[in-house]
Amino acid sequence: MQSTLRSLRVGSRFGNRLSVAKYHSALHPNILINNKAPELILLTKALDYLPKYGFHKQCIDDAVRDLGYADSLQSVIAANPLNESPELQLTLFWLKHQRQKLYEHVLDPQLEFHKIPDEFDRAAYLLKERLSYNQPVVGQLASGLSQLVLPYNWSASLAELHALSDDIAYYAGDMSNDLAWYAKRLLLSSIYVKLELYMLLDTPPFDSTNSFVDRNIQAVRFMGDSYNAVEQWSFFNAVSLLNLIRSQLARG
Repeated sequence: MQSTLRSLRVGSRFGNRLSVAKYHSALHPNILINNKAPELILLTKALDYLPKYGFHKQCIDDAVRDLGYADSLQSVIAANPLNESPELQLTLFWLKHQRQKLYEHVLDPQLEFHKIPDEFDRAAYLLKERLSYNQPVVGQLASGLSQLVLPYNWSASLAELHALSDDIAYYAGDMSNDLAWYAKRLLLSSIYVKLELYMLLDTPPFDSTNSFVDRNIQAVRFMGDSYNAVEQWSFFNAVSLLNLIRSQLARG
């Protein structure tokens, strides 16, 4: 399988090549945000209002006012080819913005992350780092998650979730190129959903959430050693992820 063809793997074992990293996955680019596109400039400004309004269209309305844009620019947001609501677009943009931030974080060659020898420990580090980006908006995060779990938004939200798990697996140093490639990413997706929901019930400085990350990564070690059949491992995690999503829909 050629899904892991990449120009450079980000990780400590690759030393000086980090500075010329072009990217990580054949499935999506490393530059997620075109800062010159007017609609993305607008969405970037809208992120400033997330702590106040949550993932609500009001963030975009206030960004239009601040930037001095014509109100008609909002029609660009409303008339997107996928017919996504402004709220969903804002949520997905915020998720991509955090993935871009994580990418830029691991590019620092002086980062302690690059001295971590173990793939599982690197994954734990990356999960904690990504979760830390939720802290400024954690009080409003439920409004974004409520957009993602709507049935008609599943395709977009699952695509972004699996893109994040692909990033984390890649940065952590995953070398698999067989069915284990899918299994690891399904597992990371399932774990990340659990971690984010757990974080909503935690309080700063989120020590309990970080401990929960460590416990889940230890479970990954055990699972990886226990399952002889990668197919079983992959199926287990796919079912776990679907059950998590269904449980959120049941809560309304």
